[in-house]
Amino acid sequence: MKKPIVMLLAAAAVTVHAQGIMSWKFNNGAAIPENGTSFAGVDNAAYWNSSQTEGVANLLANDGSSSGVSLTFADAYGAWGIGGASAPDGNGLYNNAIFAGYGNGGQDTLGLSGISFSQYNIIVYFSSDTDGRTGTVSDGATTYDFTTMTRNMVNNDANAIFTQTTDTIGANPSADYAVFSDLTGASQTLTTINTGAAGLGISGMQIVEVPEPGTMALAALGGASLLSWRRRSK
Repeated sequence: MKKPIVMLLAAAAVTVHAQGIMSWKFNNGAAIPENGTSFAGVDNAAYWNSSQTEGVANLLANDGSSSGVSLTFADAYGAWGIGGASAPDGNGLYNNAIFAGYGNGGQDTLGLSGISFSQYNIIVYFSSDTDGRTGTVSDGATTYDFTTMTRNMVNNDANAIFTQTTDTIGANPSADYAVFSDLTGASQTLTTINTGAAGLGISGMQIVEVPEPGTMALAALGGASLLSWRRRSK
């Protein structure tokens, strides 16, 4: 009778408090179908939300449920995009679609509210119809520098390449996203600022739940229990 109990414990441990992700793209280019079979992002997720400046009142989570998170967006020059983009990529994912449209401006401001995760990361994607433009992306506490690199990638219809910036000293490496880690609180404000020629902005974002330490320990315990049971059963 003990073996089934151990197996149940292991199964419960690996499914408790599953990771939550809310994903959004600026809607001015190739579309990501809002369903459970179209995936995109650094954290590969389904149910991508899309909008332009009007924002979204209640973002869908990656399982299709309502998250309660609201998004607002403002840019200086209006919607912009990279012509010639198609979706999906050759590998079946919709990653290029994330960069196909963006809010064009000297400054973009993306506001998030209603976040219920105790701890989370935010991935911010940025784009431009011209490669080589410099900018910054910030959550108000940390500012990362970058140089745009998405035009050629999207136009060539290749599988998108995610390149992260971690630069905070003005070196401006070529990049198309940044990660703000271990955030807390129900609201956040993210901004991009154009530091060179005009014409770049935010193209998308993901809020990614960071599992609580207790949950990770429970998952590890479950995995160890299952491994132990398998060894004994042999």
